[in-house]
Amino acid sequence: MFALRTHWALLATCMAAPALAMAQAQIAPANPYLAQSYNNQTHWNDAASDSTDISVARGSYKITPDAYRVVPNESGSLIQYSDKVGGTDLYWFWAGYSLRKLKIEDDFKFTEIARIDLPVKLPNYQPISPEQRLKQAAETRKFLEAKDEKGLLDYMTAQPNRMLSGTTDQLLGGAIYSVLTRDDAFIGASARRVFRIDQNDPKDPASGMKLTRETQLPDELFDNEKTKRGVGIPMDTTFGMGMTLNGYLVVNTMGGTVATLDRETLKLVDSYRVEGSDEMFFNSFATGPEVDGGAVYVASNQNMYRLVVDKQGKIHADEASGAWKAPYERGPRFTSIKIADGTGSTPTLMGYGPDEDKLVVFTDGAKKMNLVAMWRDKIPAGWKQKPGTLSPRVADQRQVDLGADVPTVQSEQSVAVYDGHAFVVNNIPAEEKPVLSKSGYYVTMLNGMTRPAPGGVAMLKWDSAKDQWNDLWTRTDVGSISIVPMISGGSRMALINGFYTSRLGEGYHIGMDLDTGKTLLEIATGSDPVFNGMYAPIKVDAQGRLMYGMAFGLVLMDTNRMQKVEQVAKSE
Repeated sequence: MFALRTHWALLATCMAAPALAMAQAQIAPANPYLAQSYNNQTHWNDAASDSTDISVARGSYKITPDAYRVVPNESGSLIQYSDKVGGTDLYWFWAGYSLRKLKIEDDFKFTEIARIDLPVKLPNYQPISPEQRLKQAAETRKFLEAKDEKGLLDYMTAQPNRMLSGTTDQLLGGAIYSVLTRDDAFIGASARRVFRIDQNDPKDPASGMKLTRETQLPDELFDNEKTKRGVGIPMDTTFGMGMTLNGYLVVNTMGGTVATLDRETLKLVDSYRVEGSDEMFFNSFATGPEVDGGAVYVASNQNMYRLVVDKQGKIHADEASGAWKAPYERGPRFTSIKIADGTGSTPTLMGYGPDEDKLVVFTDGAKKMNLVAMWRDKIPAGWKQKPGTLSPRVADQRQVDLGADVPTVQSEQSVAVYDGHAFVVNNIPAEEKPVLSKSGYYVTMLNGMTRPAPGGVAMLKWDSAKDQWNDLWTRTDVGSISIVPMISGGSRMALINGFYTSRLGEGYHIGMDLDTGKTLLEIATGSDPVFNGMYAPIKVDAQGRLMYGMAFGLVLMDTNRMQKVEQVAKSE
């Protein structure tokens, strides 16, 4: 269940301050065109590190009614961003088909400062009230506690807000990836449109918002036949979004196109399409300071690319411009949890200091996935390609082995990195059981509640002296819902939203020590689906309280208001 693969650890976690000082070079440089905050895009920052210096609580807790607050959503809702305006911490929450601007009051209540609704063009969609949305959560909980999968499916199918297809609808009609700009404008993409919502007064925390730009991308950027052949999706759409450090908005499409847009007008500047007939993008991308701030690191289901965006916004894929392309192991197609073959992770950047290895990190498509590190800039002089790799650009790759009881290890989540550590989760159940529907919203509700959740997490660390990954620890007694994990550098812990594999029907948030894997934080949330992260990244507010989009809205949790209990991990 728990394997510690190192005979050393940091002397004490109380040495977190020196550890943070050593880690500062690892942090991505601030993007001058995005909000100057710790959390300005889906994976937190340009590096897609899914980590923060902010500390979170330690201890063992049980959720109580007064210990959390929920802002109900309309559909799937992944996104929560943060910034400080006029000394006030503000949060922007994409709730499915609307953007909310929120403030957390001293009495632990949300205040909605402003809201913009975008028209929903999905067939047979009828909006519901916040009270109805919370009732859906309560009814879902009853079906889960009764282990009634058929009843839950029938209930979801009958709901007027297309509950069953909530995750798919987010791709076709909502915003999955987006950015918060320097002036706190929210730029999102859905289907084939890109939109921009500005603050009426960026310097006023109480300012309203307005939709200022909306652009329909040209059909020439999309390839419906490719997505239909590849994943059975009849219409190609936008997927990822980011901002280069030289100021261009970038989007990619499932069908294999990368495009640049003017960040103010949203006008198309340039586009590039991958060459493979069955090559597609199923993740977003990272942007880096290399090549004068024009580096875009994006992975198809077959290759990792560094594309270069020049000062005019033109995209270059040739080596003379500093671009490169490197193949990796594609692997087989998996279940409804994982969209397709190839990598399930948005590329993550590690190493920014002058003495640090500059790497782009991701998991490949192998049945037991490898954690892959590629040289993201120049390949070291005299470097020789490692045996078993598909490119000399691979600095190292290491199989994530959770033992014989976990025959398949694959992730749909980005790698969380901090201070050389790389944390990965397994999203594939050890035993596949027939399911009544392949809806991602439905299946993710069931896992860990009515059927065993995918089990296993692993921590590795980069060894720059040997140019290799070292295994630190694995745990198979815990499993993660299909959410993006996070690392709190301030508390030296990796966090998941998931389960103990031996305790079906009981949800937990679990924080584990970066170096030893020991449980440092445990929050028991029971069977309530409002704590099901549903593909979202775990995030925190400015005070370090867990706060992120989930199946039924935005949830904020305060351990100071929870019941302290004995740690479950000790009894497992």
